[in-house]
Amino acid sequence: MRVLVLGGAGQQGSYSIEKMIADDFFDEMILADYDKAKVDAYAKGLNHPKISTMQLDVMDKDALVAEMNKADIVANCTGPYYRLLEPVIDALMASTCKNYIDFCDDIEVFHKVITEENQSIAKERGMRVIIGMGGSPGFNSILAMSGGSLMDEVETINMYAMMDELDGGGTAVWDHMFENFEGTLEVYKDGKIETEQGLSVKEYHDFDPEIFGDLGEIPVYTLGHPEIFTLPKAYPDLKDINIKVSLYPVKFMEMIVDLNHIGMLSNEPIQVGDVKVSPRAVLLQLMENFEKDPNTSGGFFVPGDRPVEEQQVGSTMEVHGKKNGKKALYSGSYELNMGVNTGYPLAIGARLLAEGKIKPTGFMVPEEAITEPAEFVEEFFASAEKANHPLKKNEYIIYDI
Repeated sequence: MRVLVLGGAGQQGSYSIEKMIADDFFDEMILADYDKAKVDAYAKGLNHPKISTMQLDVMDKDALVAEMNKADIVANCTGPYYRLLEPVIDALMASTCKNYIDFCDDIEVFHKVITEENQSIAKERGMRVIIGMGGSPGFNSILAMSGGSLMDEVETINMYAMMDELDGGGTAVWDHMFENFEGTLEVYKDGKIETEQGLSVKEYHDFDPEIFGDLGEIPVYTLGHPEIFTLPKAYPDLKDINIKVSLYPVKFMEMIVDLNHIGMLSNEPIQVGDVKVSPRAVLLQLMENFEKDPNTSGGFFVPGDRPVEEQQVGSTMEVHGKKNGKKALYSGSYELNMGVNTGYPLAIGARLLAEGKIKPTGFMVPEEAITEPAEFVEEFFASAEKANHPLKKNEYIIYDI
């Protein structure tokens, strides 16, 4: 069984490879990357007999199709997806490969690739194409489904997530975050899609002290994210989906709000002297320079380093519903490295595809692909612990509220 991993040397994709190696299921793992030197250095460090590398530009359709034709499964870890997913899916639809998975987390591109035409062709060919099997979307939705399975009805799902400036996952991740904080966002209220201006609604949330410590109430903001389209696949009668995120420390969150106010999160080029530049591109380059500068340590805007145990990276999924006619609440919280959170679900999903355990055909989201959410959640957490990744988790359900 041969898996082609696009962007396999990336910060998130490398964790998918880690999990694939641990599972020891695939016969061949081909790590393809635009930067051949980078992927070669990464593979050399792994020193694994089933891994090989190649240089591949996902914008080169002919070359990409040729490699996809040789693969049993394509695992796409390239980002940002709002720029790179469409050409990859175009190549996939022109190839003979029948199994595909990614951890796309950009809301706009979901609609651009899950079209009626693509869906019809994929179903006719017996293809299985899973879009968005990362941490969020992906694992967080599956965790919510696991909680929802303990109820008779699910009415509202809330996601509260925290990202730390010291565990941002690289500029592609920050680019994604800014893309989904800025501008007009789509939200899910009263069973329908509405709009809200990004970073305009400030709320406060008290994160689970057993996981995050006693932070008190900290500001959270709406993040435009695909769960507003994917969760209703599992729960068509959902009333509300709330996706709220904070960046840590709080002054980092405040800094991003202020930068957005003056237009620095915008991707629209502005005239600067004789050239046009994207404010966000400038900001991302400054962040990358700061991160890589040997004379600086710690976060992008807040000096000083903090040990892993003091960093705040994690999520809480709240499911509100009914059991036996009475209100019920499920809460599942965890704190875990972003790379593991993003990469491991894709690796689990790729293996399930290879094992023939994903039954639906066509384009699908994790909520449609995974029929045993509790088993998926159990494997995810057990794998992270087995690999010695620092993990905190806590869940509970309250009935008869």
